[in-house]
Amino acid sequence: MRERVVVLLVALFAGLAAFIIHMPPEVSAALFGRQLIQAPFYDDFYQSVYNGVYASSCSGGENWINAQVMRAVCEGVPVFPVPYSDYKLNQPPLYALIASSMIYLSNAVGYKPGTPQAGAFFYTLQSAVEVPFLVAAALVYHGFTVELNAPIQRRVFSFFFPSMVAYSVYSLDTVSLFLLASSLYFASRGRLTYSALALAVGSSVNAFLFIPLSLLLYLNAVGGVKLSYPPIVAGFTPYIVLGVLTPSGLVAYFTYLVDNSLNNGLAVIFNYFAGRDGYGYWVGLYTTALFVLLALSGAVEEGGLSTYMASFTALAVVLNPSLPPQSLLFLTPLLYVFTLGTNELLLLYTADFLNTMIIPMWFKDSTLRYYANLYLGLNLPVYDQPWSLDSPVQWVVQARNVVLLALCLGVFPGLIKRVIKVNKS
Repeated sequence: MRERVVVLLVALFAGLAAFIIHMPPEVSAALFGRQLIQAPFYDDFYQSVYNGVYASSCSGGENWINAQVMRAVCEGVPVFPVPYSDYKLNQPPLYALIASSMIYLSNAVGYKPGTPQAGAFFYTLQSAVEVPFLVAAALVYHGFTVELNAPIQRRVFSFFFPSMVAYSVYSLDTVSLFLLASSLYFASRGRLTYSALALAVGSSVNAFLFIPLSLLLYLNAVGGVKLSYPPIVAGFTPYIVLGVLTPSGLVAYFTYLVDNSLNNGLAVIFNYFAGRDGYGYWVGLYTTALFVLLALSGAVEEGGLSTYMASFTALAVVLNPSLPPQSLLFLTPLLYVFTLGTNELLLLYTADFLNTMIIPMWFKDSTLRYYANLYLGLNLPVYDQPWSLDSPVQWVVQARNVVLLALCLGVFPGLIKRVIKVNKS
């Protein structure tokens, strides 16, 4: 019980700290009468949904498709805009439905988009979703570490990392973190249909969760495990609903997902030196690695599936062409619980610190380039292009990636060998 209290307090501290450091200036002024943080951390959900969709309804925002619904939203009418049909949002269905729900609720309680009160309500509502899910994820993940018989420090402090503060009120990632933690916990208890169901629901918040779900579906197909499909299909309800309401919109989302999957991963290096072909090579390597890991999963010993699943998920995160900073909400706890050496822990905290710095640096790229030229004698072009490998921001990103790759390759292949059956003849 005392362990769970500590876990709860750690997660609650991270969530409340995130609520403060991400608070937009207009929200801070509306809630507290002054700006609490001079340079708040970027909040992707608030910027893309509140500013990019809701508030922009009164300025003919480019993300709106249905002009009639846009006008109704601007006038404060409590309508429920249909994602992909009434407005554009390059996010999975449940994420988009949550966004529409917040737009509806803000108008329903009498706020109009663009007002300080509406901004404060919207941000508070977002935080009221993300912070409790962070706490729930920490408690469920603690249950998973107990099932693994992890040391007490690993059980209690798995969420004690800077990235948990930097990205837990950011883009609904704590919802998908909770569902991933639930899936691992259910897998450790042998309740694999529930594990797959959690991932199916989670994939509609973060499409990455299709990848660990593929592991369970593959094992079911080859007879390694037995799943019940009706609950899993029910987990895809958000996809089904929006597929019925706006099939072309759902197709457009998947097209975007495929075409825009190069995001701060190691593939950026390949893409920089070899163009689109380099990106294609990395995708080929990534796909091959996943297929190899899927094939090996058939030899997992009884009781070792949750460890294999954690290893598979971590390697899928770090090798993914898309490795945005919020991905470490998934990866850091997995590395922490399986990393035992002091040197490895130091590297993990270094990688997490670098990851925390990405977003504050992201919007100061031209300034960083200027000072790099001034003090390091470089000749970088001075403009904002943090995606480019000649950016100081991307140097931090790739340093993080290299450290994480080294850690994952040092930890998870050994774990995989430990839980697969080996023929000793």
